[in-house]
Amino acid sequence: MNEQTPLRGSLVLDDERSRPEHRFSDLLIIDDVMPCAFSPFRTIEYSHYLRFFNASLLSTEGWGSWLSNRSFEEYRAALPDDIAKNVFRFSQVSDMAARLAYVTFVGNLIHAWPYIVAKQLPFILQLYPGGGFQIDDPRSDALLSLAVRSPLLRKVIATQTITHDYLIKKHACDPDKIALIYGGVFESRSEFAFYKDKKLFGRDKDTLDLCFVAHKYGADLVSKGYDQFIGIARKLQPRFPNVRFHVVGGYEATDIDLGDLSSVMTFYGKQPTEFFPSFYSKMDMIVSINRAFTLIPGAFDGFPTGSCIEAGFHGVLNALTDPLNLNCEFTDGNDVILLRDEADADAARIAQVISDPDSLYAMAYQNARTFKRVFNTDRQLWARSKIIADELTRHQVLVINTINRRAGVETIPAYGPPSEPSIVQKITFCMRHPFRATRSIARRLTRHLSA
Repeated sequence: MNEQTPLRGSLVLDDERSRPEHRFSDLLIIDDVMPCAFSPFRTIEYSHYLRFFNASLLSTEGWGSWLSNRSFEEYRAALPDDIAKNVFRFSQVSDMAARLAYVTFVGNLIHAWPYIVAKQLPFILQLYPGGGFQIDDPRSDALLSLAVRSPLLRKVIATQTITHDYLIKKHACDPDKIALIYGGVFESRSEFAFYKDKKLFGRDKDTLDLCFVAHKYGADLVSKGYDQFIGIARKLQPRFPNVRFHVVGGYEATDIDLGDLSSVMTFYGKQPTEFFPSFYSKMDMIVSINRAFTLIPGAFDGFPTGSCIEAGFHGVLNALTDPLNLNCEFTDGNDVILLRDEADADAARIAQVISDPDSLYAMAYQNARTFKRVFNTDRQLWARSKIIADELTRHQVLVINTINRRAGVETIPAYGPPSEPSIVQKITFCMRHPFRATRSIARRLTRHLSA
C-alpha cells in the first residue's frame, strides 16, 4: 500500500462542478465529531486553535451513527459565533487551501488521508487511545505505517507511553517526530472549590455516592467494567445501607439482573457536557475498571479515562484499574485508588475507604489537586499549540497553486524564488483579477518605453 492508495470508507473529493469559493487557512482541522458537543476535549482543544490561529475545521459529520441525529446546522448554531464561522461541512469546502492539517485519531486519518495526499498537506497526527488505533491490528498498522513514512508527516502527538513506545518499536518512527504529551485537553479552569462546592456526607447529604460513567458500545458490558461495578455494588450494599450507586452512559437497569440493588441504583442515560458539573459535585467516588483488548482486539483506553479526569476535577475520588501500567503521575492511596479487577479485593478496598469519610475526602481533595496540575488545560493546550506554531513558522515561502487540484498548497525552500508562472496561470490571473492585471500591464509598458 502506498500514499496514493485510497482506503476503503475514506472521503472522496467533491466533483469539480460543486467547488465553492476558494478559501485559505494556516491550520486545517479535520474531524468527525465537532461541532457535536459530546466530545468535550475536542471542543475545548479545537475552539482554542480556531481562536488562536488562522484556522478552519472541516467536519465529516460522523456523530450520527452513535451519538445523535441532530443536524450539522443545529450543532454549529450552538457554538460561539467566533468559532462557528470557521466550522464547515467537508463537502462544502473541500477545496480549502492550508499550510498544515491537524487530525486526531486514526479513524479520522483514514477518512482524511486521500484529501491530505491529494493536497500534499503537511500534517500533525494526534494519537489518543481508541478511535481506530489498535495494537497489532492490520488495518490500524497499515495506515500508521503510511503516516510515519510519509514526508508530509510533521509530528505525532502521543498521549500515552504505550503509544509512544509502539510507534518506535513497531513502526520505526523517528523519535524526533513524536511528542509525548501525557493526558488530554479537559476543562480544569472551573471555579469549583472543593470545600465550598462539594456536597459532603454528613454535612450536605446523608448518602455516600459511587458512580460509573462510560459509553456503552452495543451490548458490551465488560470492556468498561460495568459488570464488575455491579459485582462490587452487590458486595457493598448489605454492609453500607447509606451507599447509592449511579450509572451514566447507555447502560440500562435491564442489562444485568439487579435484584435488591434496584432500590439503590439510578440510571441517567447518555448526557451532554453541561450535565456533569452538578452531577459530580454530589459524587464521592468514580469506579472505572477498564479491560484492555476486550471490546476489540488491540483496543485500549488511556489512563485515566476522560470521564475519570473530569470527575477528578470536581473532587470525585478515582478508584480505577491500570491494566497496561500507564500510570506515570499518581500514587495509590494518596490521590487515587488502584483496583485489581478482582471483585472481592476491589470491594474490600473500596469498603475500607468509604468507611472513613474523612480519609475519603482527604484523598478526593488530593485527587483534584493532582489532576488539575497534570491535566491543567492551559498546560495541555500550550504544549500542543507550540508544536503547531513551530510547524507554521518554519522558514518557508508559501505558494498557492489554484490550477493544480492535487497541490492546492505547496511550500518551497526560502533560499530560491518561485518559478515563473506558466502562460495558463498568467491568463487565469488576468481573467480573475482584470483590474490588477491592467495596472500590472501599464507598469510594465511604462518601464519598457522608458528603457
